[in-house]
This record gives sequence, structure tokens and C-alpha cells, in this order.
Amino acid sequence: MENTNKMGNTGEKLPFKVKLAYGLSGYTSFITWTLFSLYGMYFFTDVVGLAAAFAGAIISLGTIWDAVTDPIIGSLSDGIKSEKGRRRPLIIGVAVPFVLISVLLFTNFGFSEAVSKVYFVIVILLYYTAQTVLDISSSALGSEMTLDYDERSTLATYKNFFCMAVVIIVSPTLMLVTYFGKKLGNPDFGWSCALAIYMIIALTFIFILWKATKGYERYGGDEETAKFSFRDLKEVFRNKATRIVMIIFALAVFGNTINLSLQVYYYSYYMQMSEAQIASVMMVIGILSCVGAFGIDVLCKKVSKKSAWIIAMGIEGLAMVLLIGFVLKPEHIGMLYLLVLLMALGTCAVYQVPWSMIPDCVDVNELESGKRTDGIIFGFVAFIQKVSGAVAMALVGVLLTAIGYTEGAVQSAETLTGLKYMYAFFCGGIFLVSVIVAVKYPLSKARHDAVLRGIKDRRQGKDIAMEDFKDLI
Repeated sequence: MENTNKMGNTGEKLPFKVKLAYGLSGYTSFITWTLFSLYGMYFFTDVVGLAAAFAGAIISLGTIWDAVTDPIIGSLSDGIKSEKGRRRPLIIGVAVPFVLISVLLFTNFGFSEAVSKVYFVIVILLYYTAQTVLDISSSALGSEMTLDYDERSTLATYKNFFCMAVVIIVSPTLMLVTYFGKKLGNPDFGWSCALAIYMIIALTFIFILWKATKGYERYGGDEETAKFSFRDLKEVFRNKATRIVMIIFALAVFGNTINLSLQVYYYSYYMQMSEAQIASVMMVIGILSCVGAFGIDVLCKKVSKKSAWIIAMGIEGLAMVLLIGFVLKPEHIGMLYLLVLLMALGTCAVYQVPWSMIPDCVDVNELESGKRTDGIIFGFVAFIQKVSGAVAMALVGVLLTAIGYTEGAVQSAETLTGLKYMYAFFCGGIFLVSVIVAVKYPLSKARHDAVLRGIKDRRQGKDIAMEDFKDLI
């Protein structure tokens, strides 16, 4: 169902308030995910008292569940037939469950070890289900709001700005936990109170997103869509651009998950930083990343999305390998801010660039198949992303155990050295590999414009020479 009420005949340019409201989905999709990535392992090991290997395993289990449900939810959202759009009913419907489950994810009721294990397995599965519905629906919504190559980059920029703002917002988390823990006389419940504050903001933003995007969803279910099937998977992988986006996204998410998971350990144990110092570094990371989001947008538009990825991820990977691996020592707290500065563009690029590429890949798939499959492709890409994150989380737990990490104890010199090498060479090296893969990405702005012309010609009944697109399919 083409929306011509607010979008006019083409509707490619969106009002500022709509782009801003859509950008709020960055906060709602990333707030719990970021907290869980930063503190989930730490919460399970040092607060609940679970073994690092088991904590990594259950986090991995939840992420795999998330990955499995991504293409299913994407397909279901493609098939929704509603005057209110295909994605918005799911967004508002999952809002309250998502908020409540997020708080429970960081709530330690003091159960026995066996009961705690069962409790957190259940809550993790519920969280990732709600996260899938919210994230896939909002991401696919952005894909449908405009077909313009640069406007999609702008939408991704607004979303990523609020993703990065999350890093600023959560920077005082450890101090909030301590404050509320003292007020309640139970340090563990300090985590629940901190999450409740973040989730009240999330609930407000979800409502604004749902309200402001009314009428801007291009499709309502009357056009031809696809139901989930293995044939769709085959079609997706025939799309060269989609394949490469999946690979670089998977690599970057793998490295970024390790990055986020190890930060609190690296800062606390290797750099010997206080809670206030950690909060200040997280604040700087967030501020630089928010600014960097607009830098990535400029690179995407002035050069290309591929070049933006190569520049940003290349700088971050080299900075981690050189500074963390060879230069930084506990007495170099000031130099840590140089590292953060060099990592800023890469931190932005991990999600911003792929999310601006994926809608273009959807158009390539439509050119070949004649069907709109925004939800399915976003679901498949998210599936690869989540599996990568799950493997990374499980590996972090195993590697921490392998280097001799002991929960809440003074770490040995060998453990600290192992922590440094994991962070520098393993994580930074993965970012550099993603740069090499991205060189093969074929979908430039000019090629995307050609794809849109091909789709238009097909809709007008004209013949299309598919051999002209053999570099894409």
C-alpha cells in the first residue's frame, strides 16, 4: 500500500521531526543491549556469582535464540496487513514487555545457584525475543520510509547518534548502582533501580517513535511480499552486496562484542581505574561517538559507504593493535583518551554503515525477485549478526577462564597480560579483516540508482536486461 497522504508522490525526503523520531529507535534498540554487553558478564560473575564459562554460555544461548527468531519475526512483519503499517503495530505491542524484562535481566533475587541459573536462562530468552521484535520492526520500518540512497544514510545517522548517546547515558551506571544500592541497603538492587531509570526513558521514546512515524510507512501489506522459506535464504545469498554486508557486519559485531565485554575488565584490572575514571572514559567515548556519527554520514555521502567503512574500521583496528598491544600501561591513563579518539569513527561505523547499506541491498533483491522483503533481509542479516555476537560472548567467557581470571580477586601478571593481548590483537585484528572484505562491496550510489531505475521499469512493464546487474547478483 503506497502512502501518498504524507509522502506525496515520491516521499523520498523526510521531515526533520520524523527523522529525529526514527532516530530514537537507536536508543530503544541499544539501551539494554549496550548495558548487557558492557556489564552482563560482570553482573553474572561478580554480582550473581556465576562462573565465567557458564555466564558466557547462557549469554551465548540467548543470543543464538535471538538469531533464530530474527528471520522469523522479519518474515511475519513483512506479511502483516494493516492500515497502520506492517511494523508499527509490533513496535507498540512489545514496548511494555521489553521494558519489564530488561529490568528483570539485571535483577538478582538472591536465589540459590541452581535456581539463579534457571531464572536467568528464562529471562535471557524472553529478553532476546522482545529485543528481536523491537529491533527488526524498527529497522525494517526505516528501510521502507525512503528509497533515496543519501536519505537512508541520514536515517542511519540519526539512529546511530542515539545508539552512541546510549554510551554517554550509561556511563555513570556503576555510580548509580552504588548510590541506589546504599539507599536500599542491598547493593544488588542498585542494578534494578539503574535499569528502571533507563527503561522509563526507553518506553517514552518507543511511544514517540510509534506516534511520529504514523503515515510514513511506504507499504501496508497489499504489495507482494515473501514468507519465510529456505528459497528466500538462497535468494538473499545470491545478492553479492548482501553477502558482503553480512560478512563485514558479522566480523565487526564479533570484534565489537569482545571490545565491549572486555572494557570493564581491562579498565578495572589492567589499567587499575576507579569507577569515576571508568565513567569519565565512557562519557568521552559516548560524546566522540555522537559527533563521529555525523562524520560517518559525511563520508558516506561525499565518498561512499564502502569507503566510510574502510577508513573508520581501519583506523580503529590499527589504533587497538598499536596502542593497546605495545604502548598503553597502567600509568598511561591520559593516553587512553587518544585511543578512545582514534576508535570513535569505528565505534560509529559498526552499526551505522551496515544499516544504511542493507536497505540498498533490499532493492537489489526486489530487482531480481520482484518482491519486497525488507523484514526477511533485515532478519537474515541480524541472524548472522547475532550468531557472531553469541560466539563472541561464549568465547570471552572461555578465554577469561583460560587466562586464569578469578571473579572479584587480584589478577596475576599472566592474566593481565593475556587480557591485554586479547583486547589488542584479537579484537583489533578482526576489525582489520573486515576492512579487507569490504573492498569487494559492489553497490555504489550510481549502481543503486541503476537498480531503482530497473525496478521502476519493471513496474511499468518494461523488459530489464539482468546481465547489466551481474556484478550485483
